[in-house]
Amino acid sequence: MKRPHALVAFGGLLTLLIAFNGCYKGTDFINPVYDCACGTASFNGTDYPLKMAEAVVPDSLEPLSRSYHIVADLRTADEVNAHAEAHDLTFHFSFPVLDDVVYYVQQEDIQHLVQVINHGDDLIPIRDYQATDGSIVINPAYSGGEEVVEFNLTVRERVDSILVGLPVTFTGTFTGIID
Repeated sequence: MKRPHALVAFGGLLTLLIAFNGCYKGTDFINPVYDCACGTASFNGTDYPLKMAEAVVPDSLEPLSRSYHIVADLRTADEVNAHAEAHDLTFHFSFPVLDDVVYYVQQEDIQHLVQVINHGDDLIPIRDYQATDGSIVINPAYSGGEEVVEFNLTVRERVDSILVGLPVTFTGTFTGIID
Protein backbone atom coordinates (compact mmCIF):
# COMPACT_ATOMS: atom_id res chain seq x y z
CA MET A 1 0.00 0.00 0.00
CA LYS A 2 1.37 3.35 -0.99
CA ARG A 3 1.03 6.36 1.26
CA PRO A 4 0.48 9.75 -0.25
CA HIS A 5 3.59 11.91 -0.01
CA ALA A 6 1.69 14.72 1.73
CA LEU A 7 0.60 12.43 4.58
CA VAL A 8 4.14 11.12 5.09
CA ALA A 9 5.50 14.65 5.06
CA PHE A 10 2.85 15.78 7.56
CA GLY A 11 3.63 12.86 9.92
CA GLY A 12 7.32 13.69 9.81
CA LEU A 13 6.64 17.35 10.44
CA LEU A 14 4.37 16.48 13.36
CA THR A 15 7.05 14.24 14.89
CA LEU A 16 9.62 16.99 14.48
CA LEU A 17 7.32 19.58 16.15
CA ILE A 18 6.61 17.30 19.11
CA ALA A 19 10.31 16.54 19.54
CA PHE A 20 11.23 20.24 19.72
CA ASN A 21 8.15 21.62 21.44
CA GLY A 22 7.05 18.71 23.63
CA CYS A 23 8.99 19.97 26.64
CA TYR A 24 9.68 23.49 27.70
CA LYS A 25 11.34 25.19 30.61
CA GLY A 26 8.76 26.97 32.73
CA THR A 27 9.30 29.26 35.65
CA ASP A 28 10.37 27.60 38.87
CA PHE A 29 7.57 26.78 41.30
CA ILE A 30 7.47 29.04 44.33
CA ASN A 31 5.43 27.57 47.15
CA PRO A 32 2.80 30.12 48.16
CA VAL A 33 2.69 31.03 51.83
CA TYR A 34 -0.83 31.89 52.88
CA ASP A 35 -0.83 34.72 55.38
CA CYS A 36 -3.77 37.09 55.39
CA ALA A 37 -1.96 39.54 57.71
CA CYS A 38 -5.29 39.69 59.54
CA GLY A 39 -4.29 38.34 62.93
CA THR A 40 -2.62 35.67 65.01
CA ALA A 41 -3.58 32.78 67.21
CA SER A 42 -1.68 31.17 70.06
CA PHE A 43 -2.36 27.50 70.71
CA ASN A 44 -0.76 25.79 73.70
CA GLY A 45 1.86 28.53 74.00
CA THR A 46 2.95 28.76 70.35
CA ASP A 47 2.01 31.74 68.14
CA TYR A 48 0.81 31.24 64.57
CA PRO A 49 -0.09 33.82 61.91
CA LEU A 50 -3.54 33.35 60.46
CA LYS A 51 -3.81 32.32 56.85
CA MET A 52 -7.53 33.18 56.79
CA ALA A 53 -10.04 35.15 58.87
CA GLU A 54 -13.62 35.53 57.79
CA ALA A 55 -16.51 37.44 59.35
CA VAL A 56 -19.96 37.24 57.75
CA VAL A 57 -23.53 38.26 58.48
CA PRO A 58 -25.34 34.91 58.09
CA ASP A 59 -28.90 36.21 58.60
CA SER A 60 -29.87 38.92 56.12
CA LEU A 61 -32.81 39.88 58.37
CA GLU A 62 -30.53 40.42 61.39
CA PRO A 63 -27.64 42.76 60.51
CA LEU A 64 -25.93 42.05 63.86
CA SER A 65 -25.81 38.28 63.38
CA ARG A 66 -22.24 37.07 62.98
CA SER A 67 -20.32 33.99 61.97
CA TYR A 68 -16.52 33.89 62.22
CA HIS A 69 -14.00 31.42 60.86
CA ILE A 70 -10.22 31.54 61.22
CA VAL A 71 -7.48 29.17 60.06
CA ALA A 72 -3.85 28.98 61.18
CA ASP A 73 -1.16 26.75 59.68
CA LEU A 74 0.52 24.67 62.41
CA ARG A 75 3.35 23.46 60.18
CA THR A 76 6.90 24.72 60.64
CA ALA A 77 8.59 26.73 57.89
CA ASP A 78 10.61 23.64 56.96
CA GLU A 79 7.43 21.56 56.70
CA VAL A 80 5.82 24.18 54.48
CA ASN A 81 8.89 24.26 52.20
CA ALA A 82 8.92 20.45 52.06
CA HIS A 83 5.21 20.42 51.09
CA ALA A 84 4.27 18.41 54.19
CA GLU A 85 0.63 17.43 54.54
CA ALA A 86 -1.71 20.18 55.75
CA HIS A 87 -1.84 20.69 59.53
CA ASP A 88 -4.31 23.43 60.42
CA LEU A 89 -5.98 24.91 63.46
CA THR A 90 -9.51 26.12 62.73
CA PHE A 91 -11.94 28.04 64.90
CA HIS A 92 -15.54 28.66 63.92
CA PHE A 93 -18.05 30.45 66.13
CA SER A 94 -21.29 32.34 65.63
CA PHE A 95 -23.87 34.51 67.35
CA PRO A 96 -27.55 34.96 66.40
CA VAL A 97 -27.14 38.65 67.33
CA LEU A 98 -24.29 40.73 68.75
CA ASP A 99 -26.02 42.20 71.80
CA ASP A 100 -22.88 42.64 73.91
CA VAL A 101 -19.16 43.32 73.51
CA VAL A 102 -17.77 40.64 75.84
CA TYR A 103 -19.04 37.06 75.74
CA TYR A 104 -18.07 34.66 78.53
CA VAL A 105 -17.96 30.99 77.61
CA GLN A 106 -19.08 29.92 81.10
CA GLN A 107 -22.19 32.15 80.98
CA GLU A 108 -23.32 31.98 77.36
CA ASP A 109 -24.11 29.21 74.94
CA ILE A 110 -21.65 30.18 72.21
CA GLN A 111 -21.86 27.94 69.17
CA HIS A 112 -18.24 27.11 68.41
CA LEU A 113 -15.92 24.49 66.98
CA VAL A 114 -12.16 24.35 67.49
CA GLN A 115 -10.36 21.72 65.46
CA VAL A 116 -6.82 20.63 64.75
CA ILE A 117 -6.81 18.96 61.33
CA ASN A 118 -3.61 17.05 60.56
CA HIS A 119 -3.64 15.28 57.21
CA GLY A 120 -0.27 13.72 58.08
CA ASP A 121 -1.71 11.87 61.10
CA ASP A 122 -3.24 8.57 60.00
CA LEU A 123 -4.34 7.64 63.52
CA ILE A 124 -6.33 10.75 64.57
CA PRO A 125 -6.39 13.29 61.73
CA ILE A 126 -9.09 15.49 63.31
CA ARG A 127 -9.13 16.54 66.95
CA ASP A 128 -12.12 18.49 68.27
CA TYR A 129 -11.79 20.91 71.17
CA GLN A 130 -14.38 22.63 73.34
CA ALA A 131 -13.93 25.91 75.18
CA THR A 132 -14.42 25.45 78.92
CA ASP A 133 -13.39 28.88 80.15
CA GLY A 134 -12.60 32.33 78.81
CA SER A 135 -14.05 35.16 76.80
CA ILE A 136 -14.54 36.54 73.32
CA VAL A 137 -14.45 40.32 72.84
CA ILE A 138 -15.99 41.73 69.67
CA ASN A 139 -15.75 45.34 68.50
CA PRO A 140 -18.65 45.30 66.03
CA ALA A 141 -18.51 47.16 62.74
CA TYR A 142 -22.10 48.38 62.92
CA SER A 143 -21.88 50.18 59.57
CA GLY A 144 -19.58 47.67 57.89
CA GLY A 145 -15.82 47.65 57.58
CA GLU A 146 -13.19 46.18 59.89
CA GLU A 147 -14.42 44.23 62.90
CA VAL A 148 -11.79 43.32 65.50
CA VAL A 149 -12.24 40.14 67.53
CA GLU A 150 -10.11 39.00 70.49
CA PHE A 151 -10.43 35.70 72.30
CA ASN A 152 -8.82 34.24 75.37
CA LEU A 153 -10.00 30.68 75.91
CA THR A 154 -9.13 27.49 77.67
CA VAL A 155 -10.05 24.46 75.56
CA ARG A 156 -10.02 20.73 76.14
CA GLU A 157 -10.06 17.94 73.61
CA ARG A 158 -13.48 16.35 73.14
CA VAL A 159 -13.82 12.68 72.21
CA ASP A 160 -17.36 11.33 71.84
CA SER A 161 -18.77 14.28 73.84
CA ILE A 162 -16.33 13.60 76.72
CA LEU A 163 -13.63 16.12 77.62
CA VAL A 164 -10.21 14.47 77.80
CA GLY A 165 -6.64 15.59 78.35
CA LEU A 166 -5.28 18.68 79.98
CA PRO A 167 -6.59 22.22 79.39
CA VAL A 168 -4.91 24.07 76.51
CA THR A 169 -4.69 27.86 76.18
CA PHE A 170 -6.07 29.26 72.94
CA THR A 171 -5.87 33.02 72.41
CA GLY A 172 -5.80 35.38 69.48
CA THR A 173 -6.82 38.55 67.75
CA PHE A 174 -8.06 38.97 64.21
CA THR A 175 -9.77 41.44 61.94
CA GLY A 176 -12.67 40.47 59.69
CA ILE A 177 -14.37 42.66 57.11
CA ILE A 178 -18.14 43.17 57.26
CA ASP A 179 -19.65 44.16 53.90
